[in-house]
Formats: sequence, structure tokens, C-alpha cells
Amino acid sequence: MHKPKHVRDHYTESLSVNSENLKRQLAEAGVQEGEISAILQSIAGAYMQEVENIVTECEGDMMALEKVPSPLKLFVDSIAEAKAQSPQAMALLGRYVSAWEDWM
Repeated sequence: MHKPKHVRDHYTESLSVNSENLKRQLAEAGVQEGEISAILQSIAGAYMQEVENIVTECEGDMMALEKVPSPLKLFVDSIAEAKAQSPQAMALLGRYVSAWEDWM
């Protein structure tokens, strides 16, 4: 019998994949390693705090998943809260957020 993935696992796996992609893009844009690490830590902190809220909300009611943000939406929301120092990082993070807004 197939057992569905736990909500937390679903979100943390998505964070890992999206963070690796963002890390690569920031490096390609010329952002320094230290700033990349700070940005990713900021995003992960905001993201995981919200994941804990989502897990709590969904523990008793899996239908609550319909009302919470998707992993990608949560990642983009966390990017919007992240602070960047360099113009390259600010521009890339801004493009992520505006692309999501345009898409929605």
C-alpha cells in the first residue's frame, strides 16, 4: 500500500530543490558566496517557520492543505522577505517575486 508523503517532507524537499536552483543562479549572477549563504539562510528560516504552521494546521485536517500556500508560493514569499546586499542579488530576487506576481 502506498503511503503519502508527510506534509513537512513535501515542503522541505521542495525547499531543497528550489534553494539549489537559486544558489546556482545567484552564483552565476556574480553574487559572493557569503551573501548567497545569508540569503538562503534567511529564506529557509522564514520558509520553515511557515511550514511548521502548515504542519500544525494540517495535522488534524488534511483538507486544510487546500487553504495553505503551495511549496513554490511559500518559497517565493520567503524570497520577498529576504534581504540582499548586492545589486545582482537584489535584481535576481526581485525577478523571482515579479515573475510569480505576473504568473498569478
